[in-house]
Parts: sequence; structure tokens; C-alpha cells
Amino acid sequence: MERTLRILDRFPHFYKTWDNDSLIYRIVVALGKRLDESDNELTRVLRGHWVDTANIHDLDNMGNLYNVKRKPSEPDELFRSRLKRTIIEYKGGGTINAILNSVRMTLGLPNDYPLELIENPQAELSKEFMVNPGDTWRFSGESVQDAVPTIEISLVTEGERITDPRIINLDTGEEVAYKGIVQQDEVLTITEDGARLNRKNVSKNLSPSKPPTIPRKETAWTYREPISEEIGVFDTAIFDESKFAIGIQTVRLEFKWISHQPATFELKIPRKALRDDNDLEIVKESVDSIKATGVNAIINVVE
Repeated sequence: MERTLRILDRFPHFYKTWDNDSLIYRIVVALGKRLDESDNELTRVLRGHWVDTANIHDLDNMGNLYNVKRKPSEPDELFRSRLKRTIIEYKGGGTINAILNSVRMTLGLPNDYPLELIENPQAELSKEFMVNPGDTWRFSGESVQDAVPTIEISLVTEGERITDPRIINLDTGEEVAYKGIVQQDEVLTITEDGARLNRKNVSKNLSPSKPPTIPRKETAWTYREPISEEIGVFDTAIFDESKFAIGIQTVRLEFKWISHQPATFELKIPRKALRDDNDLEIVKESVDSIKATGVNAIINVVE
């Protein structure tokens, strides 16, 4: 009716458009009604192309565009949420914003609800090696960053002792050496802050003052003691001057470090954002469907 009134106001007063019984009034009202109906139909068509306002068959048709089918007896609101998550996957799958928006929609949260996503979260890693003087091995930091480890050195073989141990990264040339003796049941711990023999501070015997860095890529390492220079190799050893590995002590080395996990992210969800126990499983399914292949997702509930 609003459109009809605007048309009537454009006629001169002597046309008597103000008279509801006049012929021109009835003609304008009939035309205005058709125009109003056309506007309403156009609005309905537009709303049918928007996920937030479409329903029933319009939603089903949009789902067909993304190969998303309505589940048996699934109401519009649940199907609408699944469809919106799928659209996000097509537009920006795997990005931080896409994951956060998908989770918010899954839980029915506002668009600005605070969720925390941490890329390459930290994790405590350790590796243990049983070695003899002169042995070599390879390993990496399993991280996106180089790491400075804590190294523990202890004796495995009974009745022996460790003398002046050295740990060397053969690829980078970094090394750490301890000038002293480690007896049975003693543990030499080397950190960024120095060295301890059990509880005794022995940092003054350490050179340099911290352990070698563990690179991101795999590198070769070796463990040496003064005796390792004398260990014989068949066909090249010198009689009466070389010692063979029989009877050489076994040393336990343990590397501990903080890894920034590659191809991993951690999503923290406040417990109050979950309506029931099933919500967490639904969130996991949503994140798994949108994250990039090969990326590990850690989902934690926080207070």
C-alpha cells in the first residue's frame, strides 16, 4: 500500500485521487497492488538465495550445489549449519579464520566469540640412546624451530666410570665437553644454565657453558671419551696400542627439549561454550573436515 500512496501523491489535486470511490483511485490501487506483489516476490527470491534466510526446498537446492544432502528428518536449522560449514570449506578451508568460524557455527556461538587457536604448540620431547665411546647416531628436533636440550649422561655398565665425556654434532660442529669423572649411580645433567652432577654444581668443568643445539633437520651426533680415540678397527688397528669394543662401558644419553610441533595446531574451547558432551565430538568432526590433510589438530577444553 505504501507504493500506491506514493503514486497517488504525484497526481494533481483536481484528479480527486483522494476520493476512494473515484475511477482513477481504483486503477492506481490495482496497479500498486501488483507492484507490491512483484517486490515481495523478488524479496522472497533473494532470501531464498541466502543461507541464513532460505528454507525447505531453497536450502535443499543450495545443498545440491555443494553436494550436501539433508539427513532424514533433519530440521532446517541443523541442515543450514552443516551447509554453512561446507561453504566455508570451499571458500577458505584450512585457514585459521575458516576453522574458528566453523567451530563457532557448530556450537551456535556469536561470530565474535573468543576462541584461541595456537599454531605449532609446544610439547616436551625426549630421546634416549645407549652408546659406547665412538658411536654415532642421527636424529632431529621434530620441531619448526631449533632447540637447546637438556642432556643427561649416566653409566649403564657396572663397575666402570665415565671420564671426560664429549657430545658432538658432526654436521654443525657444535659440541659440549665435561672435564671430570661420572661414577656409577651418578647422573651428569647439562642444561643452558650449566651442569650438575647429581645435586652438585659442576658448571666450571663444562666447556662451552651449554649443550649443542638440536637442529630442525636430522643431523649426525657422536659420543666420545679419551678411550674412544684408542678403540681399534679391524685391519687398521695397531697391535698393543688399540683397544677393541669388548669391555668398553655403555653410556646412557637422554636428550630432553621443547618442540614446536610441525603441522599441528591446538584449539582451546571454553567449557561454558559446550552445551553437552556430544558437542565436543561434533566439533572434532567439524575441524577434521575442514583442516588440511596431514595437519594434526589438538582440541582441548579449558575452564
